[in-house]
Amino acid sequence: MRDLPLKDPGTPDVRSPLRLLLRTAAQQRRSMAIGTAFGCAWMLTQAVLPAAVGRAIDAGVLAGDDAALLRWAGVVLALALVTTVAAVLRHRYAVTNWLTACFRTLQQVGRHTARAGTAVTARLPQGEVLASTSSDGPRVGDAFDVTQRAVASVLAVAVVAALVLRTSVPLGLIVLLGIPAVLVVLLVLLRPLKERQQHQRELSGQLTTLGTDTVRGLRILRGVGGEEVFLARYRDKSQQVRAAGVRVAAWESGLEAVQVLVPGLLVAALVWAGARATVRGEISPGQLVALYGYAAFLTSPLRMLVEAADKYARALVAARRLVTMLEVPPLLTEPDRPQHPPEAGPLADPVSGVVVAPGELTVVVSDPPELAAPLGRRLARSDDTGDGDGDGTTLAGVPLREVPVAEVRRRVLLAEDDAQLFSGTLREQVDPEGAHTDAQVLAAMEVADATGIVDLVDGGLRGVVTERGRSLSGGQRQRLALARALLRDPEVLVLVEPTSAVDAHTEARIAARLRAARTGRTTLVASGSPLVAPHADTVHWLRDGRVVASGRHADLLADPAYRRFVTRDAGGEGDAHGAPTGGGVPVQPTARRPVPAPLPGPPPRQET
Repeated sequence: MRDLPLKDPGTPDVRSPLRLLLRTAAQQRRSMAIGTAFGCAWMLTQAVLPAAVGRAIDAGVLAGDDAALLRWAGVVLALALVTTVAAVLRHRYAVTNWLTACFRTLQQVGRHTARAGTAVTARLPQGEVLASTSSDGPRVGDAFDVTQRAVASVLAVAVVAALVLRTSVPLGLIVLLGIPAVLVVLLVLLRPLKERQQHQRELSGQLTTLGTDTVRGLRILRGVGGEEVFLARYRDKSQQVRAAGVRVAAWESGLEAVQVLVPGLLVAALVWAGARATVRGEISPGQLVALYGYAAFLTSPLRMLVEAADKYARALVAARRLVTMLEVPPLLTEPDRPQHPPEAGPLADPVSGVVVAPGELTVVVSDPPELAAPLGRRLARSDDTGDGDGDGTTLAGVPLREVPVAEVRRRVLLAEDDAQLFSGTLREQVDPEGAHTDAQVLAAMEVADATGIVDLVDGGLRGVVTERGRSLSGGQRQRLALARALLRDPEVLVLVEPTSAVDAHTEARIAARLRAARTGRTTLVASGSPLVAPHADTVHWLRDGRVVASGRHADLLADPAYRRFVTRDAGGEGDAHGAPTGGGVPVQPTARRPVPAPLPGPPPRQET
């Protein structure tokens, strides 16, 4: 069995659900062919086994020929051994094909959603995305599990029909005409089942969406007294899903019964006709035994064919939903003629006029602050908005749109202020890939002033953090996210309000440590904090998204508007831009958060 997950899941064909399935089959055609070969050997040996038993009866038992009986008994034994070995290998490749198709589909969906980003959830409900990734992949895998049995079943039915025709033309016609009739009846019953399954699948996706939204907004719902209202909505929707599931189960159970009844009627008719033919002397007793064996064997391939039709129908429904997701255009497009910028070049955004010099710590102070996030996304090319705003952003003079996306991600890392944590250990929050040592992880946490969290979590670095880090405070989550970004040590690190959720003392320590840790590396921090800006080599002062002044923080303080914005002056009247007016003397500035008091030191010496 190949290693899973796959190193390269390949590119899916999203032109139609059928093309998606065929493309997946082509990508694993070798294992599919081997599994089908073993499946055919497994079924064909069972198909011809009744013929060997019949010949043993006619040539050995009835004729009294011990040598013939021994010879045909050996043939029966050989067929049984081949059936056993082929069954084991067929099952092994069936599981391989199922797992490979399932993982391939899930990896393709995962990679596409990573590239498409919020474009997927903007077009599809979040619950639909979650339901697709959890259930549609296994359903696609089911189609590849059953394919080898389906092919083998068709071949086995054809062989049995030929053997029966060779024995008796009327009996062969019963097989040739009865089997298609049985399949038509069963396939007709599959269509309503498919419709019910699709309806139940849609309701399940809606329920997942409702549950996700309710959980995410549970705190707000409790605050406004809407918890019971949403609980009632979820209860009603879950009852709809349950009722739809019961209807699907009822139809499936009926179909199972029909799968036994209809082929059973065909077998009964074949045995009855064969017995009458034996009485008339048209076939021998051994041929009658073989005929009964054929009839008993036919129930197996017929059930497999109906199972295959059911799983193909489910796979097409799943593939249709996967195509809807996979055809969402990604936020980023690969360049037609990729270019590779030289190392250690400046990062420039012509929209705002911000230039991030290589190897320096640059701070962007934005008024209004919310315009800093779009600037960070442009500098890291987090999406192609289509409005042309990010077309001119360059790295070392090369437009970012002309740089391969993977290279942009490797060289420029954007860490926004919405810290996202996942279920797992504390160590995995900082080093999700497990590519660094504990000492390196702790060093990054030290810079982010997050080492104290190790003592708060039972088990330290190996302790478990609850989903989304709910067991931690907002400031602790933000510091872990900062440590995660620092541990990657990218060529260019873009941080948007990395200390907005921490107190002033912690912010001062982080700012000083960040400066030292990123020495010689390009770093941009979007922050209006008076505790961060003094550590910068260059500060860009933005008004309405455009640079109006650049320089050292101490020099920019001469600008009344800048000073008032970063220190939040409490004295004096201000003009429309926040600059003080009149002749009043400005009072001592007050920081955005309380400026930390100086650490206690030795008492002052007394003059003598």
